[in-house]
Amino acid sequence: MDSFAVRNPSGFHRRASPRFAVCDQIPAVHPSPTAIHPKKVGLVPISSFIRINQLKTTTMTHRKTNATNHDGSVSTVSFSLLTLGVLSMLAPQAQAQGCVASRGSGACILNHGEDTYLHAGSWQATVGYRWLYSDKHFRGSKEETERQTLGTDVRNDSHFVDATLTYAISKRTSFSLTVPFVSSVRSSLYEHGIKDSAGKSERREMSASGLADIRLTSSIWIFDPETHHNGNLALGIGVKAPTGDSEAKDFKYKANGPLLDFVDQSIQPGDGGWGVILDAQGFQKIYGNASAYMQMSYLISPEELNGAYSINSSTQVKRYHSIPDSYLLRAGVSYAIWPSKGLSMSLGARMEGVPVEDLIGGSLGFRRPGYAISIEPGVSWMYKKFAFNVSVPVAVERNRQRSYIEIIENRPGGDAAFADYIITSSISYRF
Repeated sequence: MDSFAVRNPSGFHRRASPRFAVCDQIPAVHPSPTAIHPKKVGLVPISSFIRINQLKTTTMTHRKTNATNHDGSVSTVSFSLLTLGVLSMLAPQAQAQGCVASRGSGACILNHGEDTYLHAGSWQATVGYRWLYSDKHFRGSKEETERQTLGTDVRNDSHFVDATLTYAISKRTSFSLTVPFVSSVRSSLYEHGIKDSAGKSERREMSASGLADIRLTSSIWIFDPETHHNGNLALGIGVKAPTGDSEAKDFKYKANGPLLDFVDQSIQPGDGGWGVILDAQGFQKIYGNASAYMQMSYLISPEELNGAYSINSSTQVKRYHSIPDSYLLRAGVSYAIWPSKGLSMSLGARMEGVPVEDLIGGSLGFRRPGYAISIEPGVSWMYKKFAFNVSVPVAVERNRQRSYIEIIENRPGGDAAFADYIITSSISYRF
């Protein structure tokens, strides 16, 4: 079974980056002329490439006034609190749901103080957490409910923690460094060969944990924060470094004894390649306490393959793991339900996934492309220099697409396991 995993794109003042994942069984692979090895493929060395795992949100200035003006209109304070809530919702959350691997954890929040934009020379520290449990199998957009009935489903239980430090060079420009960690346990039948006394296959686990791929990103507000209090647009660019282990191993339990082998691609802490992160995010006041937000992130992975591989049990074809691109789209509305207490709620839509083909470089190797579309409710609370955020994207559509290799070899696509929902949260502090 494949696991659909997407490494998280970027976000406004960042949340931890989530990891998008979909688990899917490895389908039978038709023999190809030769096994594709990274060393035999022209890889593009990139040191200035960036990844999309976090969006930056800086804060907007506001006067110290009452929550409501004398004429009944919403004051700048009320809207700035709302804006902070919106920006906290724009934290990075690229994550697929299960075995389609998307790196990152997921929630970043902005603090609020006197201003909504981060002041020149100030810092913001954020810790984000993301959790997903994927066990619902899809082949294309069709769910294979029989997998759970038969007990042959693959289950990924993954936890992601991102530690992010942001520094504002000016009210308009900032840089962020994200150090992510991941811990995943994968339970399956097909990866093992142990049978009980009744001849029934036994479910066993493999796991991987540790440092994931570090990201360094920069962001700039297009419009002057001093004059654009009701809306703005930020563009970002960054680099993802291959600091996470992309060749982690654990034991598979075979009939003739334990076998140390690579864990599935969906739970590898890293992808083994440099990446360029591109992102755009913005907010706009709509009316009263309501504001709209949007986020678009894309991770460009110019390198094609890493050193880990899978061997099909029936054909014995070795397939090296692909280093795929990933993407995240989010949009919604936030509403300040209790402005004086810094409390706001949001509701939006999100789409995240791994494309069939990369923008730059080759798309060979083993990957599980696909996407998940979710409805994303969330809540944010701002208190003095702290900001807290929780959101729960609930999947409404999941699709495990055919990979590039499956298409050129004229094979049907494999299946992948997705999560029904993801929990993301973050806490940030300004100083």
